[in-house]
Amino acid sequence: MKLSKGEKTYKIICFVVTLIITISCLYPLLYCFFLSFATAKEIADNGGYLLWFPTKPTLLAYRKILNSDTFVLGAIGVSIVRTLISTELHLTVCTLAGYALSRRGLPGKAIYMRFMLVTILFGGGLIPSYLVMTELGFYNSFLVLILPGIFSAYNVLIFKQFFEGIPLEMEEAAQVDGVNDIQLFSRIILPMSKPVLAAIGLFTVVGNWNDWFTAFLYIDQEHSNLWPLQTYIMLIFNNLNMLINPELAAMLDSVTTTESVNDLSTRMALTFVAILPMLIIYPFFQKYFTKGVYLGAVKG
Repeated sequence: MKLSKGEKTYKIICFVVTLIITISCLYPLLYCFFLSFATAKEIADNGGYLLWFPTKPTLLAYRKILNSDTFVLGAIGVSIVRTLISTELHLTVCTLAGYALSRRGLPGKAIYMRFMLVTILFGGGLIPSYLVMTELGFYNSFLVLILPGIFSAYNVLIFKQFFEGIPLEMEEAAQVDGVNDIQLFSRIILPMSKPVLAAIGLFTVVGNWNDWFTAFLYIDQEHSNLWPLQTYIMLIFNNLNMLINPELAAMLDSVTTTESVNDLSTRMALTFVAILPMLIIYPFFQKYFTKGVYLGAVKG
């Protein structure tokens, strides 16, 4: 089909606008990547910034932050363990709660729904949450990074709507074949729920991986071995490393005293290490975003 002149112009304009938006979103990431490989001399020669990949790249910044003597490897381990456990528990609890609320004969279903809607509309606030965590003994505990995030009323409602959209005839046919409730859920419902599980799971993974405030609030300096990587990065980028944890300052000082890389390259390398896992897993789950959340939101 031959396009008219106006249609061609429209397509060109759309392409240019999309290209500009793509570059504006992608370049900050590339800029971080470029600086992480740059030497101190090249950054200084270019006025403190780089437009392209450095002409004489070096891996010294990555070797410095990933050295076994620094906090980075331990913090990455904390972030990975916290993200995996919290996401698994979150999906398990929210899936079971959503499935229970999707059952038509559940006693007290309306009451449970009202309770969850209240938690979505109103929050307890920071001080009550802090008092609850400390009274439960979660202060300076790894559990404080996991337990508060295993339930989300909003995600439970998404799962509920998705499960209600599964044809009732399919469940009835399975029950006629002698399938009990547990088998129905594990062998039929869950395999059909991969889109919504993947979408909610990825949102949960990103939220847990990027969370720095929980550790900053509930874990003090003496237990900094429980800090995830994002908490360290927040302290470094806000120049709190000298006040909070001398180990951060020591690592940065050991870099700035060399002739190869400076503090900026080290920060950018640390930032890129932090976002790399999300960049790796995101493309594998992106196809489920629209499909999973759309199905969970409109079916029922």
